[in-house]
Amino acid sequence: MENLVQPNRIQTVDALRGIALLGILLAHMVFWYSAGSLPQELFTKHKDIGSQIVPYINDILIAGKFFAFFSFFFFLCFYLQMQSMEKRQDNFLLRYGWRIILLGIIGLIHHAFWQGDILSIYAPLGLLLLPLRKASNKLILVLGILFALNVPGKLVEVIKFIINPKNAGFDYGEDPVAYYNTISKAGWVQLLKYNWDNLYTKFRFQVLGGRIYITYGFFLLGMYTGRMGWFRNVETAKPIFKKLCKKTAWLGLFLLILGFGIIGANELFKLKWEQNQVVGFFFGIIYDSFNAALVVFYVTGLSLLLYKPSWQKAVQSFATVGKLALTCYLCQTALGLLLFYHVGFGLVGKTPPFLNWGIAILFFGLQVIVSSWWLKRYNYGPIEWIWRSVTFFKWYPMKKTTESLSVTSDKTI
Repeated sequence: MENLVQPNRIQTVDALRGIALLGILLAHMVFWYSAGSLPQELFTKHKDIGSQIVPYINDILIAGKFFAFFSFFFFLCFYLQMQSMEKRQDNFLLRYGWRIILLGIIGLIHHAFWQGDILSIYAPLGLLLLPLRKASNKLILVLGILFALNVPGKLVEVIKFIINPKNAGFDYGEDPVAYYNTISKAGWVQLLKYNWDNLYTKFRFQVLGGRIYITYGFFLLGMYTGRMGWFRNVETAKPIFKKLCKKTAWLGLFLLILGFGIIGANELFKLKWEQNQVVGFFFGIIYDSFNAALVVFYVTGLSLLLYKPSWQKAVQSFATVGKLALTCYLCQTALGLLLFYHVGFGLVGKTPPFLNWGIAILFFGLQVIVSSWWLKRYNYGPIEWIWRSVTFFKWYPMKKTTESLSVTSDKTI
């Protein structure tokens, strides 16, 4: 009986990764697949009702959430693969390190085309997980929560404030006009040079903005979940997920109301809190806590939905994209470059946000169709196949034969 239900559990994880990719696509597409600051007038020129509503939905429900959601499931799958390699005693540490280095190389190539790449961030964080490989579950959980809540980032802010209270803010170092000119006017050579020159700026933003700590936190929580076997033992996981889903829903609602209350009071009474570093610090805590609560709510709530028999068609649709997560992620960048950058149609700032979301949804639907077609004929996505083959120094069979096995937990990345 265990062998019969195991593939469905793996498919559920793949489906959740597919949902994560949809969220990432929506977050990037809404503002023209930009990966940096743009001039403010681009955001205010579209005054239609859809373009007024969509950014609010994006800010509250998507932006800052789905990169963490994807990070959680990315490393959950990676951890399952680590377990498989370690059980085979397949030179585990060297193989894992080499696989991470390859991921970093893919990420750096991707960054050269689009500076919003996350894979080049995943690689060093993946290596930093090695020292914790033998750590206790309790330590992994505590560290995961602290990092997911951006506690290290907040400590950096406190130290910076103590050292220089008059200049405690962060300058991320990128000129919005220069970035806009690159997107809207640069050819391939100038684009590649600009992105490569700003690799340091991206890492600086990740560190100063706290996103790198949050990503690491959800890596650790993915590791913890893998250790607990919650996606291998659905019946054990369900009551835990139900409790977490309910608690994080209420916590998220409370933090959302609190955040809107602060914004409303500031506007109503003209308090000028946006200029107050202390208020900004505590508002940042509320924002990071809200994002973390919502990510856990998404993980647990969507898992519970996908376990329902009535959702199995949705599981299959999302899972086709999740199984080709790396290839689909890179294809989304290709879409963004084609539509919005000067090397493509140059539509940055010209299309309204609600239309960008419509295009994103249609493209994701196309990814579902193409991924389903591909997986009926091939064992791996193109990038997954290259990554896997170079990792093990062996060219795996790409095309399916009658003897080919269905997707297993060892092929989830």
